Amino acid sequence: MLDIKFIRENREEFIGAMKKRDWNIKDNDINFFIKLDQERRELIQKLEALKAEKNKISKSKPTKEQLVELRALNQKIEKEEQILKAKEKGFNAFLGKLPNLPQPEVPLGKDESENKVVKTVGQSTKFDFPAKDYLELAKIHDLLDTERAAKVSGSRFGYIKREAALLWSALVQYAWSVILKEGFTPFYSPVLVKKEVMENSGYDAYVEGQEAYFLEKDQLYLIGTGEHALLPYHANEILQEKELPLCYSTYSTCFRREAGSYGKDTKGIFRVHQFDKLEMVVITAPEKSKAEFERLVKIQEKIVQGLGLPYQLLEVCTGDLPKPSAKVVDLECWLPSENRYRETHSASNCTDYQARRNNIRFKDGQGKTNFVHVLNATGVTPRLLIMILENYQTKQGFIEVPKVLRKYLDFKVIK
Repeated sequence: MLDIKFIRENREEFIGAMKKRDWNIKDNDINFFIKLDQERRELIQKLEALKAEKNKISKSKPTKEQLVELRALNQKIEKEEQILKAKEKGFNAFLGKLPNLPQPEVPLGKDESENKVVKTVGQSTKFDFPAKDYLELAKIHDLLDTERAAKVSGSRFGYIKREAALLWSALVQYAWSVILKEGFTPFYSPVLVKKEVMENSGYDAYVEGQEAYFLEKDQLYLIGTGEHALLPYHANEILQEKELPLCYSTYSTCFRREAGSYGKDTKGIFRVHQFDKLEMVVITAPEKSKAEFERLVKIQEKIVQGLGLPYQLLEVCTGDLPKPSAKVVDLECWLPSENRYRETHSASNCTDYQARRNNIRFKDGQGKTNFVHVLNATGVTPRLLIMILENYQTKQGFIEVPKVLRKYLDFKVIK
């Protein structure tokens, strides 16, 4: 959630930031919220005074008159606590709906059509023969099976088989080798998290059931990305500044309903309900989060450059930012069959938004306690497997293995 102090002291800047995100904030709403916040703070002070008075009387040997006074104080405290609870509920509900503030350099725009290409690397792959898409190539070599997966699990599931399964394993090993050299600690994370943990991630679209798989009986969510399980690892902790940045990388199976995406990529494994993913999470001091964000993007570029895939970087505009994110850069690789770039990676700087929800703080050199900044970025998903199949196909219908992956495999070509 946002810093209430910032909203109080920078009303116009806050309203402007919400407008950039196409978030309709009315003056009446702000006035009500500010008034609610003031009443809430006054109640907290009042309760503190009442409890101090109660403690003072309790510590002495109360007279009969003071015992009567204590009973009255207890009743008053209970009544005021109920009022405070109601005000806190309204206060947190309003604050919880607000998205993160976009960083100043984020391009203005209403939706994904206004995202901005900022960098292109490599020439788009061209063939001197009729190229096949990854599904055709997979069928020739028996690498994927979505038909039997549909029989077993329903639509938007798939089996990755034979050399493709080994190629995926090699991709993960390669990506992890790049990431670990950058000082990341490897994890295998839980794929089920508590309801409040998922809510504190800030992804309302996921939490409210549009994307999430929720186990009602157990009150547990299946994660949609490794971030959901790794972000709360330090919840309710105070870290030391000398420990930062904490750089974690987790490999996990992820689950998404893909609600609202019907008709998009319904065939194959580009957009599925279950997939494995290598994810990076960085917890850092606020003044270093921009540098860490740039580093995460560089790591993603390094992974893709090593594979020899053409790609572009896309700055996500204000209207397309996920709720917890202050800045997002997507990396898109060239997909020959569609003659365009498709997203394979994303990096997000969530500043202190998720840290506030998860109460993750750090103590600086002067002993002052502040909230950390939290960032996340994709390491690798099976979408990269798709890119390799298409970009490395040959005239004979074979698929060459990128050189950086060959040391993990006992074959150089799928044929």
